Amino acid sequence: MTEYNREELSLIFQVLAGITLTVGYAFTISVYNSVVPAFALIGSAVGLAIIIGCWIGIKHLGFMLSIIMASIIFALYFNFGAMFS
Repeated sequence: MTEYNREELSLIFQVLAGITLTVGYAFTISVYNSVVPAFALIGSAVGLAIIIGCWIGIKHLGFMLSIIMASIIFALYFNFGAMFS
């Protein structure tokens, strides 16, 4: 396996791990509360991304961006998704 393939697989796994982490966290919040607090979900994702960015650096940018984007999408879905169904 070439170095390019390893980097691509690493990026794909980082994005999938970020989405999976955010889905689990959003679902857990929705189980314990009736409504997902959007600012808490987005704030925790941004905080985790800042911590990872300070510790590791730009190496895991895919993971950091995916948890932020997934938290915004799931916050909108869990708060406004009932309106459209």
